[in-house]
Amino acid sequence: MAKRKSESVPDKPTKKPSKSLKPTRYSLCIPSSIISNSNAYNLEQITNIAYQIAKTATIYDVAEIVILDIPTSTEKHEQKEKELTKVVELGSDKGGKRIKFNFNDDEVKKEDAKEKPKEVDEALEPTGGDIKNENNSILFASLLQYFITPPYLINSTFANNKYKSKFKYAHKLPKLSTLPFMQNNGVGSDFKEGLTVAKHTPKITNKKTKKKTSQIKKLSVTKYVNIGEDKLLELSQDVPVNVRVTVDVKNKKIVSPLTAYGTIGNRSSFGYFVRLAKTFSSLFTESSFPDGYTASVYANAGDYFNRSPLEVPESVELSKINVKGGQVLIVVGSLDDINYSFTKDQSNLSGIEGAHQMFDGKLDLPNGVRVEDGALIALTKLN
Repeated sequence: MAKRKSESVPDKPTKKPSKSLKPTRYSLCIPSSIISNSNAYNLEQITNIAYQIAKTATIYDVAEIVILDIPTSTEKHEQKEKELTKVVELGSDKGGKRIKFNFNDDEVKKEDAKEKPKEVDEALEPTGGDIKNENNSILFASLLQYFITPPYLINSTFANNKYKSKFKYAHKLPKLSTLPFMQNNGVGSDFKEGLTVAKHTPKITNKKTKKKTSQIKKLSVTKYVNIGEDKLLELSQDVPVNVRVTVDVKNKKIVSPLTAYGTIGNRSSFGYFVRLAKTFSSLFTESSFPDGYTASVYANAGDYFNRSPLEVPESVELSKINVKGGQVLIVVGSLDDINYSFTKDQSNLSGIEGAHQMFDGKLDLPNGVRVEDGALIALTKLN
């Protein structure tokens, strides 16, 4: 007698997204100095700046946000002073003696006055410890991630984040209206963002002590996902614990954000992917696009003193950048930050004379525009 063939149950139909990936995908680079004390005097202002960047990124489906690490003015001053201070050993019959020389005291004083303006010190005193927030790349990245995390996943997603207490202003801001599931043919009813969780570990009775204790072995896989409902959603297959996933709630299975929403951030992320660039070279070499960037654009912003522009190809060159399938890196920041980051990493950039050689074009923005406003203007021009 012939065996019956196992019949697979067809998937229930789900809504199709109206959004789709654009031919050109963007990566937005923002220097960490965007939350320096000259731009934001307290945590509330820092939060609002991060919110504006997050909103801009979701409006234009930015695939990746890169935070270029820039030291604070105080840290720059300390580094410069350390470089100018040298220790010389003098030998003699009675033993060596170490003498410390500062070879350029006058220059240190000049740089000190330049790098540590009076208003910065005055701004730090009344903020109650906000000095730790200045140029804080991790804090800025955490806030950016917060704004694209569903409210029901906030506590579990950021449970171990040391900046959890810094979200006190973030939760008061309106939810972003341009997240992937918003205004997208109602796909939010069929697909949900979730976090895989281990179901409550059952207690077992110890035969010797007659007491109930939890099992010691922790589960590494699970079938349960927190999607903000009263009950956990049970999947049809095992998945790793504590992982952000996109779930097809009708068919109880994990899907790609691209399938659910028609758009996706880098590394299969919901919204945009956030990464930190500690050096100028890593900004270009550690792209989350598998094939790297096809072009890079510079937009001068946050430069309040009308300095001379960075000499890179003019805006007309941008017509060559918007090609189908391209990945464009947009760097929005001040000349001081870009040049400082380049100079500090010049040993890894042999053959490159200046930061301008790393860009294919530049965008002309209004003079004196803030970085968060410059990001919106730049993406608007490119789109």
